[in-house]
Amino acid sequence: MSETSVLCASGSLGLTPMHHDSYWAAVADGPDAIVADAGSGDIGANYLGSGAEYNPRDWEKHDLELMLTAARRLGVPMIVGSAGGAGTDASVDRYAELIREIAAEQSLTAFTLARIYAEVDPEQLAKRAEAEVVPSLSGGDPLDPEDARRCARVVAMMGVEPILHALDKGADVIIAGRSCDDAIFAAVPMRRGHDRALSLHMGKTIECGPLVATPIVMREAIVGRVRDDDFLVIPYHPDQRCTPMSVAGHTLYERLNPYRLPVPGGTVDLHDALFEAHDDRICRVAGAKWDPSDTYAVKLEGSAFVGHRGIFIFGLRDPLSIANVDKMCDGIAAEVAHQYGPPDDGRYHLNFHVYGRDAILGEREPRPEITAHEICVVVDVVAPDRDDAKNVAKLAKYCSLRVHYPGKLGTAGGCAMLADEVLMSSMPGHEWVLDHALPLADPLEQFPMTLEEL
Repeated sequence: MSETSVLCASGSLGLTPMHHDSYWAAVADGPDAIVADAGSGDIGANYLGSGAEYNPRDWEKHDLELMLTAARRLGVPMIVGSAGGAGTDASVDRYAELIREIAAEQSLTAFTLARIYAEVDPEQLAKRAEAEVVPSLSGGDPLDPEDARRCARVVAMMGVEPILHALDKGADVIIAGRSCDDAIFAAVPMRRGHDRALSLHMGKTIECGPLVATPIVMREAIVGRVRDDDFLVIPYHPDQRCTPMSVAGHTLYERLNPYRLPVPGGTVDLHDALFEAHDDRICRVAGAKWDPSDTYAVKLEGSAFVGHRGIFIFGLRDPLSIANVDKMCDGIAAEVAHQYGPPDDGRYHLNFHVYGRDAILGEREPRPEITAHEICVVVDVVAPDRDDAKNVAKLAKYCSLRVHYPGKLGTAGGCAMLADEVLMSSMPGHEWVLDHALPLADPLEQFPMTLEEL
């Protein structure tokens, strides 16, 4: 029986530092690749649009150093996908610089570093959308060229082919831009001849590391071992177990359809997937099948600038204030409109989030009545001009202390402020604009690669 073991070093590289004990225990078992995903759309549109760094540099260097030193010691590939959180070109270059720094500090022997980029030029994408249909992934309208043009940045999510191409070119270390999580883990097993569907299902299973195990202990090592007809999911924290329940549950994670796992080039069909205990700590998985698609396409993610954000927070404990919270918010909005004009002129947006009532679900909240003895109101202002965002928020903050409502007994408000000053976001605000599928004639055409000998 042929076997290929892939070590998921971290479910999200750099998010918090990896734990050493389980990692080195997994390294001691000699994996055939050391892989980590470093990004997600979950972090929001700001990091893609602004290009801001998501994690502290020291945490990223910590994780990269553990991966690089072990991979070079074992002589196996090291692969990182979605560098920096959003997978921008600048993040790929930043990770590559960290790799050079670590290699020099550790006096590592020579190796080949590959950088794979995933950014798409918004203007070129707009011209393509003018010439052909770029379909939506969420059932919406095809890509509007003007939506592409207003994006600050766009990335395409690469499949397994660019990673395989880098391995074929002799890369020992691969730093990739925005990537399908499952693809970066599936590449080495596929290159060694394992079944495509099985390898991708394994990648999907271990992509988030210890989330596939029970109990969940963050930043611990997980290994996927692909065999001829199945794969094993192996935890390395002594208190964790990978059970049929925990592993099958993670297969459902972030999927609208539990039986279909779409990736560039086709779909992993899981109708016949089998999850069973290999022993009391390891789960065996089998049954995935590959269903190729007629068109090879990759997901596009694009975000556009919407403004700067100022936030202030106040709490209400007085029952009369709580009963009149909507009138308070309306009064604040009215005074801001009196001073700055109506919000529909585009100069600012003023939003109230009442925690303790409907801040999470909004209009979909089935129980909008307030039953708590205290509530929190988060007020955020978004405006294209940073000074406008700050000043509108300051005005709204002052109004919250003085706004009148029926039955109010005092001259001051019933508000308890978290902070005296308006809190300003450290980065400009962006919103998701693109969620579309870009057809490619060649799986490599959108993902340029550079090779470097260190």
